[in-house]
Amino acid sequence: MQLTVLGATGPIGRLVLRQALAAGHRVTVLVRDAARLPQGDDGRVTVVVGDAASAADVEEAARGSQALICALGPGKDYKSTLATRTAGPVLEAMAAAGVERLVWLSALGSGATSRRQSRFQAAASKLVMGTLMADKGIADETIARSDRDWTIALPVLFREGPGTGDYETIPLDGTRGRVGGRISRADVADFLLSAATGGAWVRRRVILTR
Repeated sequence: MQLTVLGATGPIGRLVLRQALAAGHRVTVLVRDAARLPQGDDGRVTVVVGDAASAADVEEAARGSQALICALGPGKDYKSTLATRTAGPVLEAMAAAGVERLVWLSALGSGATSRRQSRFQAAASKLVMGTLMADKGIADETIARSDRDWTIALPVLFREGPGTGDYETIPLDGTRGRVGGRISRADVADFLLSAATGGAWVRRRVILTR
């Protein structure tokens, strides 16, 4: 399968890329700095240098793919507006490139999803990452209003360590109450890839925890 990955040099995106290649997929990545991509010489990887906030750049990276995985993250910038700056251009580019499937990495605590966080994690997120989570929430709503076949992934707090393959997927609109716990980045990457290639959770928001 041909995939496009945004954020392939980030902590989750690079795991998505690694797992996708291990599974035999071909991947186009959009990166700002190709030198930061260890797989740049891999014949299965097509590198497009550009900006995820540019619809033209995203369209170039998306053409010919069956699905786009957006694993962009703000790093340690808790005031980041990256999510809202990229949501619109990504949707515009996908429509122009004829790509229907979008798997979008957000976070539990974005916008109104804080109601599903454990009380401790909700308080910590509001105190430390209030601006970031508000921005993510606005972007999530932009994605959810679109006509793409989207899935929005909402992981809880991250923990260090390898992937386990043993994690929970909980629908945001389900009946279960508040959700806590932690999840490894490798397990989040596993979900993003499986959702993009398997077609599960279309037009759903999914909490990821372990």
